[in-house]
Amino acid sequence: MRRPTTTTVRTASATALCLLAALVTAAPVTAAPSVTPPAVTDARETGGTDETGGTGGTGRPTVRVRGGGGATLTKDFSGMEGDLVRFEVDARTDLNNAPGHARGRFHVTHHRPDGALVADFEGTLDCLAAGGRTAITTGVVTGGSAPWFPDLTLVGSRVSLTVQDDGRNDRLGWLWGAFGIPVSDCQGTVPFIRTDTGNFTVRG
Repeated sequence: MRRPTTTTVRTASATALCLLAALVTAAPVTAAPSVTPPAVTDARETGGTDETGGTGGTGRPTVRVRGGGGATLTKDFSGMEGDLVRFEVDARTDLNNAPGHARGRFHVTHHRPDGALVADFEGTLDCLAAGGRTAITTGVVTGGSAPWFPDLTLVGSRVSLTVQDDGRNDRLGWLWGAFGIPVSDCQGTVPFIRTDTGNFTVRG
């Protein structure tokens, strides 16, 4: 598939939307073959807390985002309408918006309507910032592939995931460093797409 044209980039930026596999992005705001969705060590093993709240052993409230959800891309995603995307995220920190203090994992998949794989990758999360029901977490791809873009180097690239916990039909946003988008610690974009499956929880 050809990469987005300049016109596509400008149009997507104006509507604060971006593609999953051929990314164009809104202005940032600060704050592999089938891979099994990774798990984070249980909070009870590291002095953390469960979903009811508490501290992570430092006396500070634990900040956390976790869950999984999917969405069907709309006509706003030029050339990828009807594609299925899914995200799994589990990250926490005792120091909100503190690079290097968050710990967690993510897993992303993207399929065409006929089931063809566009991308399937995972990685570690190292920064987390949350306020209310919205969280931004950033990290690095550690494994996976993007068959739709055979020349793309995923491993080692940085990613940003934004989650807005709306109770049901949450919202997501993302930035992919592999497509030349600068991704700084805890930097993200607006949550521009609503999920139609799954559920995320954010505790800020």
